[in-house]
Amino acid sequence: MIFIFSDFGVNGPYSGTMRSMVMRGAGDVPVCDLMCDAPDRNPKAASYLLAALSREFRAGDVVLAVVDPGVGSVRKGIVVEADGVSYIGPDNGLFELIIRRASKVTIKSIDWRPEAASASFHGRDIFAPVAAWVATNQAFRASPMQLADRCVAAQEWPDELDEVIYVDTYGNLMTGISARGQDEKLVINNHVLGGARTFSDVHPGDGFHYANSIGLCEIAVNCGRADQVFAAGIGTRVCAG
Repeated sequence: MIFIFSDFGVNGPYSGTMRSMVMRGAGDVPVCDLMCDAPDRNPKAASYLLAALSREFRAGDVVLAVVDPGVGSVRKGIVVEADGVSYIGPDNGLFELIIRRASKVTIKSIDWRPEAASASFHGRDIFAPVAAWVATNQAFRASPMQLADRCVAAQEWPDELDEVIYVDTYGNLMTGISARGQDEKLVINNHVLGGARTFSDVHPGDGFHYANSIGLCEIAVNCGRADQVFAAGIGTRVCAG
C-alpha cells in the first residue's frame, strides 16, 4: 500500500493534487489517506505521531509524508527505508523517530527534479512521483546519505515528547509520550489527572489519561472536550503528577 500523511487539510487542491500524482504513477497500488491533518507546519510533533502510526505499516509499504514548512529551501528530499517500509518526504526531522526506533535503516537523497517543479509544492512535484516509483520499483536519480547527515536539529529531540502533539476532532489530546499506568498522575495546565482504561470508566465531565489505540498517552474528558476544559493545544506541556 501507499500511505499518505500530510498537514494539507481537506480544503483547497493540495491533498487531491498530490494524491493524483501518486495514482497516475502507481495506479495498481492501493492508496490510503492515513491523515491530512497532521500537526500544522510542525515536523517535530508530526514525527512522534508518524512513529506511533507506523504500527499500521507492513514491509513493502510506502509512506508519502509531507509536513514541510521549509519547502523550497536548501533542505533535502529523502527516501528512508526503515525495517522494510519506505518513507518519502523532506529531511526536516519528520522521519527522525522512525529512523531512531528502527532496527535497520538506509537513507537516500532525492537528486531527481522535474523541469517545471514548483518552489512551493514539492509534495506534488517531487515526493509524490518518487513515492509512486518506489512503490512500483522504478529507478530515479538518488544518492546514498549517511545517517549522521540527516537533519541535525532533529537528532537532539528527546526519545519521547512530553507535549500535546495532536488534537482530534473530539478535543482529545494525544501526547508524544508512551501510555502511562492507570495509577500514575499527569499534570496539564495545573490540572492533575488520574488514569483510566477507557471513557466509560469515569463519570461524564471527568478528565483522565489513557492508553490510546496507537500506544500513546492521551488526555480526554468523558463526553467533553479536553482541549477546552484544560485550555490546551499542540505544544502544551504534560508532566508527571
